[in-house]
Amino acid sequence: MVAPHFADSAAEEVARIPRPRLGYFGAIEPWLIDQELIKRAAAERPEWQWVFIGNKSRGVAIESLPNTHFLPPVPYDELPRYAAGFDVCVLPWETERAFTSYGSAIKVREYLATGKPVIISPLPEYESMRDVLRIARNHEEFFLFVEQALQESDPQLARARQNAVSSGTWDARAEWVSELIEKIIK
Repeated sequence: MVAPHFADSAAEEVARIPRPRLGYFGAIEPWLIDQELIKRAAAERPEWQWVFIGNKSRGVAIESLPNTHFLPPVPYDELPRYAAGFDVCVLPWETERAFTSYGSAIKVREYLATGKPVIISPLPEYESMRDVLRIARNHEEFFLFVEQALQESDPQLARARQNAVSSGTWDARAEWVSELIEKIIK
């Protein structure tokens, strides 16, 4: 079952950007985003278009790159239309810092709900989900995983990603809690 929130068509602001599109939504901080990865990709893979959606802080050195696109934050209920235009969902975090390496990125689950290929920097919370997402431990792996993701065409892989997070919806959680309560009161 797909999480219905992430099943809409692409927003015009994203659809105007050439393909392939690597999409990210969330905080855009100079200490959070792996800017060296994106600078390297701009030089080595200039056809890749990086789409960032969210609040952007000062000091983000990748703003002037020709293949980076910054869109302002959008209301949460509109994110599915934007993510629908991504070819690959990415979490290019700088995880050498303790704050980010142990962060909890709910967006990874939201990315999986889209069914799109997902590539993330290493986060301990998601190691158990390696079967449905790609965890890049260095820049070379990130590049390789993006290339693989852009070639992906098996609809079963998209369904597997969506199924991996289908029990994480509020409705599914409420049902689970309800079942626990019923077992206790019987």
